Amino acid sequence: MGLLAPGGGPSRSRDSENGLRRVHRNVEDAGVNDHRHERLRTALLSLPVFQGLTEEDHARIGAVSIIRDFRKGDALWHAGDAAEALTVIISGRVKVVRHGPSGDVILELFERGDHVGSVAVYAGIPYPASAIAIEPSALLCLPRREYFELLDRHPTFARGIIRELTRLNISLTRKLAEMRGQRVETRIARLFLTLADRTGRPEEEGIVIPLSLSRQEVAEMVGTTVESAIRVLSRWGRDGLLLTGEGRFILPSRDALQAVADWEGETG
Repeated sequence: MGLLAPGGGPSRSRDSENGLRRVHRNVEDAGVNDHRHERLRTALLSLPVFQGLTEEDHARIGAVSIIRDFRKGDALWHAGDAAEALTVIISGRVKVVRHGPSGDVILELFERGDHVGSVAVYAGIPYPASAIAIEPSALLCLPRREYFELLDRHPTFARGIIRELTRLNISLTRKLAEMRGQRVETRIARLFLTLADRTGRPEEEGIVIPLSLSRQEVAEMVGTTVESAIRVLSRWGRDGLLLTGEGRFILPSRDALQAVADWEGETG
């Protein structure tokens, strides 16, 4: 049986192994924190809503904010949840959905740079509708207290938020009015004209709308049945008015779709 050096033995060996593991964990944690700080820094510099703020503000926001990642179909929150943070989309797209006895209605689509749920956060009320990622998405979440401190300190930031709140209220009022009195074709045409204005890019084949929306989602956005949405979009596809591609829609002629949107006829 061999002699053990003073202070050696299995216990000392285990202590050394545990120490190495702690070192490795600390190194890994430091790497994770560095990655988190870099993601936050990049987001704050690139998102329009935070432009014009000072480095000190960016540092303060970065210290209290988090970035949350969602898969397609994940809920950011449900109707009735507390609105505790300003949520800004770094990447991806989100839909806000109101659930009702006659089916779901998509109230709005949001994309990179948009803040989601800001009306509820500003008013201090629970979210009135659910928010769901329609593709893999990353969001920056700024706690409500720091959000209000920014509003107080920066008039430019406050004006930008107020402009967006006003736009959302006008958009929702218009959408609800349209659902009550317009033909299905008119509502769908105006939906895609709006999407073309917000997200479309001109290409040789027409205006490309880089969105993947199911017929069910289109129906929910205009307040109709999925059968009606299928019927209209299928006819438009045959007529070359609006084409459906992989993860996108193609609008060959904006004027032609505008004519459908402007046509006054029977509601349905």
